[in-house]
Amino acid sequence: MAFKCIIVDDEPPATRILENYISKVHFLEKTSVFNDSLKALEFLNTQAVDVIFLDIQMPQLTGLQISKIISKDIKVIFTTAYPDFALEGFELNAVDYLLKPIAFERFYQAVSKLNSNSKTETSNNNSSDFIFIKTDGKNKFHKLFLDDILYIESLQNYVCIHTAKQQIVTHSSLK
Repeated sequence: MAFKCIIVDDEPPATRILENYISKVHFLEKTSVFNDSLKALEFLNTQAVDVIFLDIQMPQLTGLQISKIISKDIKVIFTTAYPDFALEGFELNAVDYLLKPIAFERFYQAVSKLNSNSKTETSNNNSSDFIFIKTDGKNKFHKLFLDDILYIESLQNYVCIHTAKQQIVTHSSLK
């Protein structure tokens, strides 16, 4: 799966470098380039984008202002010559903060986080959180995904865990 991305930067040399880097990474697909933040916002209102490479110091709206406006589903990687805004960038949940001039190695390190973040989100959606429940006195354990639990019922010295497919009884209390 390729991440659809756009570049929003008012410096042509910086956009050329980012375009070159994006073309070298198989899981990135450049959709468009903007040197005007307002035109970028118009584009984002009509087109689906996964990642935005966003300069901070721009006319009309800064990159920080844009990141507050756009959908939270869009991942932001700031590309700037100013280290002063890094903290605020990460407070806005930026994937990374790249300082110009950007070396390819550092660029690749930043975009690699996109793959690891999407894998984490996928594994969270596949119920990666689980517990083991002792099901009888012979030290037999049952793996139970937390997302599968509908409700838990107390039966004096026992607990019954209800899922859509089964009921698991264990010698325990809710205390």
